[in-house]
Formats: sequence, structure tokens, C-alpha cells
Amino acid sequence: MGRRLQERVRDDRGTAASIVLFPIFAVVAFVFVQAAFWQQDRQLTTAAADRASAAVALYGSDPGQAQSEAVERLERSGMTNVVVTITSGLDTTTVIVTGTAPGILVGTSSTLTATSVTPNEGFRAP
Repeated sequence: MGRRLQERVRDDRGTAASIVLFPIFAVVAFVFVQAAFWQQDRQLTTAAADRASAAVALYGSDPGQAQSEAVERLERSGMTNVVVTITSGLDTTTVIVTGTAPGILVGTSSTLTATSVTPNEGFRAP
């Protein structure tokens, strides 16, 4: 019985399997965590576009202030290269927000874009 135990202790198959499987597990775990962070950044980008579009669509509002608030909010959340483009027509206001979301590992950043269209409020003479 003692000899079987010694053979089992000296068996390296478990160590070899751990060496192969641990990096695969680590990569899969990083992918899931990174996807969660990118989803959160995507939601923040969409929310910033919606808020800016709603603010600019109000009668007599300042597009510059809405643009600077959107840029500030996204840069505070960690995004870089944030660009907010506001186009206000007669009937609708369109806001396009683009930014780079950082990744967990170096070189794994992602560019996100969100668009929001809101009808303009205001008085029109008949």
C-alpha cells in the first residue's frame, strides 16, 4: 500500500495539466472581465449622447455647454479621445459621441460610438 501511495505522489500528470490549463483559464477570465468593462463604457457613452441630445433639443439651449459636459463626464469615467459632434436641424438634434475605452491589459482598448436623435422643442408660427 505504501508503494502505491509513493507512485501516486510522484505522478506529474496533474502538474502538467495545471501548467496547460491555468493560462487558458486566466485568458477566459480576462475576456469576461474586459467584456463587462466595455459594456459599462458603452452604456456610459450612450447615456452621454442621450443627455446631450435632450439638452440641446430644448428651446434656447447652448450646444457648447452640452458638448463640454458630455466630454467631461466621459473623461472622468476613464475614456480618452472623446469627441462629441452636435448637429441641430429644424426638426431634430443629432449627437454623435466617440471615445476610446481603456482595456485591462495594455493594447486592448476599444473605440466606442453612440448616436442619439431627439426632436427639437420650440415655438413655430403657423
